[in-house]
Amino acid sequence: MKIRSYIIKFSVLIITFIMVPLFLYFSGNFQRRTNLMETLSIVTILAFSLLLSQFFTSRLNYKLMKQIRMVNILAIHRFVGYFFISVILLHPFFIIIPKFFDNGVTPTDAFIRLITTFSSTGVILGIIAYAIMLILMITAFFRFKIHLKYKTWRRFHGYLTLLFVAIATWHVINMGRHSNNSFSLFYLLVVVIGIYYVIRKYLFKTKKNEKRH
Repeated sequence: MKIRSYIIKFSVLIITFIMVPLFLYFSGNFQRRTNLMETLSIVTILAFSLLLSQFFTSRLNYKLMKQIRMVNILAIHRFVGYFFISVILLHPFFIIIPKFFDNGVTPTDAFIRLITTFSSTGVILGIIAYAIMLILMITAFFRFKIHLKYKTWRRFHGYLTLLFVAIATWHVINMGRHSNNSFSLFYLLVVVIGIYYVIRKYLFKTKKNEKRH
């Protein structure tokens, strides 16, 4: 029964964070571009979607953690985190790469324009989210060298993740090429549920502990 429940739960995660975004992408009435640019778009969409799945592949998901050893959950959490954050870190360069194959703006000019355009809310949000993501990745990688208690670090990591997800989702909805109503609704639902998981785990639990004392 445990194996069956395990398979069902991970099937739900795969359907939610891989199949649903792919369905929304292919069913959306988006203007198609070159194969390279469309491939980069799909990779970015899936990477962001799977990053959002981090809310549900951690100790926040108590029901899943009860059925699968925590070490396995954390292994999946780390793999998804490090791998797909690496993909998102390349996101600005995904925008630049196609410039090598056309005769318009040069890649260097495009990159400089990208990181110095502060008149766009979406770009500013993207830069802030990118900086937070770097902090998340560095602090996670060097966690044992940061002299913080585990619970303190875990809360810091959780709240910083919330900030990153909120700003990154705003950035995606604001200026994402494929952010139609369906995609926006999908992102917002996942983020709201994820925030609920974090609040339930840390805020509600803290209040319960305070009442006991």
